[in-house]
Amino acid sequence: MKSLLLSLRLFVAIIFVVAVYAAWRHERSVWIILVASLIMALVFYLHIVRQRKSITQLRRFAKKADRNDPFDLDEEISAFPQGELGEISQHIVRLYLHLKQSQEDQSRLKRQLTQNISHELKTPTSSIQGYLETILENPDMPAEKRQQFLQRCHAQSQRLTHLLNDISALNRMDDEVGLHAMSQEHVGISGLMNGITQEVALQLEERHMTIANQLSDNIIIRGDASLLYSIFRNLTDNAIAYAGEGTTITISATHDETFYHFTFADNGVGMAPEHLPRIFERFYRIDKGRSRKLGGTGLGLAIVKNAVVLHGGTISARCAENGGLVFHFTLKRG
Repeated sequence: MKSLLLSLRLFVAIIFVVAVYAAWRHERSVWIILVASLIMALVFYLHIVRQRKSITQLRRFAKKADRNDPFDLDEEISAFPQGELGEISQHIVRLYLHLKQSQEDQSRLKRQLTQNISHELKTPTSSIQGYLETILENPDMPAEKRQQFLQRCHAQSQRLTHLLNDISALNRMDDEVGLHAMSQEHVGISGLMNGITQEVALQLEERHMTIANQLSDNIIIRGDASLLYSIFRNLTDNAIAYAGEGTTITISATHDETFYHFTFADNGVGMAPEHLPRIFERFYRIDKGRSRKLGGTGLGLAIVKNAVVLHGGTISARCAENGGLVFHFTLKRG
């Protein structure tokens, strides 16, 4: 900007010299050129002044941002003059604010996640410690009572293991290196779902529930077999835990040229609509006491969403009209 002003001053000086020469030679045409040149110089000067104001304002804002000083967005935006450079400067200010807000949100979420993890780990470890201390402090405890306490310790240790496994899975999906290291193989989804059905057969029988697997045998997804398993297993576990006794879980799919469109639905008790926007958040629970009693870690649906996204898909949930919960998600065709 300083070099432009210097060039303008030099240009005006040249015009002045030419004006002196024109007056000495009485050249009318030269005077016309001089007048036009002066008008151009004036327009050029006003343009430079406007641009200089934008640059000065942007420099001032940059210093304020570097010092992390508070600022009012509307006040900062209005300080820039109209024009192309002013609009660019306004976009820069808005982009800075957006990035800063994103960083603050990420910091808040990390703190919240750390607090949740600490709380979730504390519950089973405290229970295990309490049961073991009771056993050690009562050597004459009846064998039946001791066995009962040991079984409770084992149940809490299993819950702790599940929690640590879920946290590990989420960390692996969050890790960029882990993303690039995902194994790629062709996975038959119908067979995968049949295997899950066999694994949860006892739970289904206890709750008088059934699974209607309507997936065709030719549904093949190319991706990470472990993560694909996590998607369908966690959705199944979620339905078994919360749909209610005597319900049916139905899995179906359609496809287009690029994606398979899966529907995972139950005809159970469903949930209040206000919970839907948050069910994929880590550690979000509708009924915390009931969730812990059922052994849930609060991470299952977060794992489902991350795994779907890593395979290029999207997922959403809605309440069914006749009751129950319906998940819609897409996965790229193999």
